Amino acid sequence: MTAPAVRSVRRGPADGGLEGTGFAVRLGLRRNRGLVIGAVLFLVLLGIGTALQYARTFPTDTARREFAAEVGGNAALTAFTGQLQGDSLGALVVWKIGDILYLLVSLIAILIVIRQTRAEEETGRLELIRASTVGRHASWLSGLIIGLIVVVAAAGLIGLGMITLGTDVVGSVAFAAAIASAGSVATVLAVITAQLTERSRGATVIAAVVLGLAYLTRFVADGSGLLGLRWLSFTGWSHLVAPYGDEQGLVLVLPLLVGAAGVALAARMADRRDLGSGVIRPRPGPDAAAPGLAGPFGLAWRLQRGFLAGWLAACGALALATAGVAAGMPELADRGGPQVTEFLNRYADHPGASIADTFVWMIIVSIAGTVALYPVLVLARVRAEESNGLAELTLSTTISRLRWAGAHLIIALAGTAVIMTVSGLAAGLSYGVTSGTGPVQVGRVLAAAAIQIPAIWVLAGVIMFAIGVLPRIAVAVGWAAWVFVNVFGESLGPIIGLRYAVANAVIPFAYVSKIITGATLQLTPLIVLVLITVALATVGLLVLRRRDIRPA
Repeated sequence: MTAPAVRSVRRGPADGGLEGTGFAVRLGLRRNRGLVIGAVLFLVLLGIGTALQYARTFPTDTARREFAAEVGGNAALTAFTGQLQGDSLGALVVWKIGDILYLLVSLIAILIVIRQTRAEEETGRLELIRASTVGRHASWLSGLIIGLIVVVAAAGLIGLGMITLGTDVVGSVAFAAAIASAGSVATVLAVITAQLTERSRGATVIAAVVLGLAYLTRFVADGSGLLGLRWLSFTGWSHLVAPYGDEQGLVLVLPLLVGAAGVALAARMADRRDLGSGVIRPRPGPDAAAPGLAGPFGLAWRLQRGFLAGWLAACGALALATAGVAAGMPELADRGGPQVTEFLNRYADHPGASIADTFVWMIIVSIAGTVALYPVLVLARVRAEESNGLAELTLSTTISRLRWAGAHLIIALAGTAVIMTVSGLAAGLSYGVTSGTGPVQVGRVLAAAAIQIPAIWVLAGVIMFAIGVLPRIAVAVGWAAWVFVNVFGESLGPIIGLRYAVANAVIPFAYVSKIITGATLQLTPLIVLVLITVALATVGLLVLRRRDIRPA
């Protein structure tokens, strides 16, 4: 009897490999084309728009030299923007918008990569894709490639635009490389964190914390004058490239090496974990649920408490580190120049306010702008539960829609208040200790932080409204609102020709009294902000109560 012939078996996705990577990239680009194109255009608008604005504002070499001489000695601005490398148009543009671009391109890369990788895995779509001829490395590789496409496209177009505007070619290439450096490291970071946890939210938080630490390190370095600390931050590496200054191209070797090591680590992680799982395995829960989980608030608190703890730790540390630099801020020698006058008008109540107090106010407003993302992410959980079907299970009990969504809304509002309170205490303590004024500063800074809360609550109202009225794009609306309040008043508005006062008229934080710098507390604007929040949230909850539950 003849033995059956042995047929060769084609290596398939179950064995791992790169099969289907091109297909995954094409599919990801098609599904996320609006996000990809919008992100690139937004970044290019910020970069080239700022260059056009500065070209109009400072049309001559003399005007640019005077501006550079005036703002170059402002240590408060330097902490937020980084070192000014010269008085050319390109150097001024990098000083104004460079650090913002390094942060935004990194954040956008993180969001896109995790959406393409962990989010696809979490929802089960990746399992369907992997059922075809798609290897185990295709998912994270496609996320890496799509992230790099966004980063490189934005950086390249900004560099090309700067060259078109007549700036130095070498400086423009260095600027593009600096943007790509930060974005590429963030892309690799997101590929790694996407495999650490089983939830996209956890992966995003871990990557965002690393990005925040990188920014904090760079901020302290420039604010304190300890410039060597920039080597410890991947956004600091972009500053070290020094576009339009004495360009340091060799610095770019560092992100290349870190990126290569990160890709190797991501590949090893993908080989060692199962589909749907993370490297960090969740702890098994108790056999019986705690009594507090019986109601909607207890369940919402159980889901959100770890998230709140992370925000408290991060914002407290940020406030401690940044406010501690304020006491060492040198006073401006000349307060009569037009640029310094404009700076004081925007961040101080009167020209005589000290630079240290003005700097602390800038820190509090910046922390508040960051914390405005907290209610957006908390309430995004409502839409996530609706999308993945968990809301239907919850609502099949005696829990009503208003109690279910309202519990998350309460946590979003109360959590915001707690975060700002802790941040104010930390900043006040740090400022008081370093300035030698002790407890006096704690009360002042705490009050300044507390009055930011109604402005932040407006963002909670916006996303609650969107969850009720525009559920399919609610999370996008929340993110867009957060970017808007952080970017429009200081960057986008002036780019399109609006004065700072006009651009900030639509920003909630502009209506908060600058009490640290001598202003008298005005309660009426705060009450109006609270009423706006109540109106938006009420409409959102009432519409949610009546409309159909809409899974993704």
